[in-house]
Amino acid sequence: MYYYLLSMSDDDLDDFYINDESCRTKLFNAMKADFDTYGPKSKQRVLEAIEFILSSGDINGYWRAVVPHAVPLDEVEDKPGYLRELYKKLTGHEPPLRDFGPDVQLVDAIGPNGIDVRL
Repeated sequence: MYYYLLSMSDDDLDDFYINDESCRTKLFNAMKADFDTYGPKSKQRVLEAIEFILSSGDINGYWRAVVPHAVPLDEVEDKPGYLRELYKKLTGHEPPLRDFGPDVQLVDAIGPNGIDVRL
């Protein structure tokens, strides 16, 4: 969903501020357009990953699965707010509070599993 950022020129990236509302709105609109092309299982996995990260109590520990570190961005100042805002953009509603239990594993891999919250 970060194709928008990955396809930016260096000059465009220099002018992109992840904490700026207008920049983030453009990013989330592009992410929503990408998300809308996903199949139901991929959509479910992305949403479950966001729900898991929000409910984990360790957002910083899972942050590498959220924003591509290959793209030089400023640090997101409000990580929980970023994730809630992204989830709301993708679904039209706030993320539910879920208890995934202690035996959940977040798999962030390219391939048929994609982002998968495994029990």
